[in-house]
Amino acid sequence: MLLPELTAAASTTGDVPVLHIECHGNDDGLAFADGSFATWADLKGPLTSLNIATGMNLLVVVSACDGSALTYALGLLDRAPLHGLIGPTRAVAPEDLMRAYLALYETLMRTRSARVAVDAMRLATPDTFVYRAAQWLFQHVWDHYQATQETPKARLERGRRMAANPPADYVGPPVQPEVFAQLLAEKNREFFDDYRRKFFLCDLFPEHETRFTVRYEAPE
Repeated sequence: MLLPELTAAASTTGDVPVLHIECHGNDDGLAFADGSFATWADLKGPLTSLNIATGMNLLVVVSACDGSALTYALGLLDRAPLHGLIGPTRAVAPEDLMRAYLALYETLMRTRSARVAVDAMRLATPDTFVYRAAQWLFQHVWDHYQATQETPKARLERGRRMAANPPADYVGPPVQPEVFAQLLAEKNREFFDDYRRKFFLCDLFPEHETRFTVRYEAPE
């Protein structure tokens, strides 16, 4: 795979590539001309390494059906695999791809703005392509976690599991599930900040504390 070579080059030269991937794709991953197939989970690690090498400035353009599906491979333990992702949300005819990407790259070279370039792309081929910034990816993952794991009902269920399986080194009276559930609610903001710092590589690039802003909303 070319990604390790690009990562090594970016680490050595400081160059920031625009990674354009052109192949067949679906919700599970990408199929290449040599017959190989890479799942989005397979690609996540190498992309993250390249993104780190570029100082979190990696723009990935996927010219494949369902090219934005990488979004759904991300979880709360992941670092950002890219700065921005451009891809189609449906099957796209070759002539539409050509028209869209000509508009994208002509505008990108002229303006040096990914957002302006994506606007030109969408104008050339409406209702087909999306731009997912790293902040959007973070918010998507976090909001899904909040909606599925941080409701009162979900926290109580997690509390029951924690009460039934306390840490092996715990010595003391049994802890009620409601106590664990309350603790989870109290730790939510702390968990958010830990995840934010990891996702946006703040431990590697302290300036990212102010470079990337995302919203926090307390759970119910």
